Amino acid sequence: MYAYIRGTVAEVSGNSVVLDVGGVGYELFVSMTTLETCRVGETKTLQTYLNVREDEMSLFGFADKAEKALFINLKSVSGIGPKLALTILGGMKLRDLVVNIVSGNSAALGSIKGVGKKTAERIVTELKDKLSKDYDGEVAPQVETTLTGDAEEAAMVLVALGYKKEAAVKAVSEVYSEGMSVNMIVHKAIGR
Repeated sequence: MYAYIRGTVAEVSGNSVVLDVGGVGYELFVSMTTLETCRVGETKTLQTYLNVREDEMSLFGFADKAEKALFINLKSVSGIGPKLALTILGGMKLRDLVVNIVSGNSAALGSIKGVGKKTAERIVTELKDKLSKDYDGEVAPQVETTLTGDAEEAAMVLVALGYKKEAAVKAVSEVYSEGMSVNMIVHKAIGR
């Protein structure tokens, strides 16, 4: 229903942000990672997901499309609701989270507060194949590119999130400059 919301950050609390859009305040539940990027008074655009239940409607906000895509994947895992999915997203960097799922590292996932051993194993079981293959069915961490270092890792993250290999390499090549972190490259590549 809502793809994104752009507005002035009116409030920042423990797990939510209020964006003022033309005098209407939209409360969006966000991960700790996204929360850290929000400052009261600045204009912010957040990708959104509307969660509808019988007794409640909740709006969730994300710094970029990659975070939103991973949220939707996490929420699809049996026993993980939207609030736990946000906790998981805030538990480690997006790239590290994808790499740990794809590599089957349930111990690292289990170290996130609120994620037990069984939940971590279920995340790996249900999402490993989904995140490790691009549309051509090739394993994401084995993407061969002319990119190196952080740029290559960023391309692998994009492939794990569903980009075709060529599109991921092209997107990273267009935004990459020396000194950028993997997260910065991914954010810029998705937002271009």
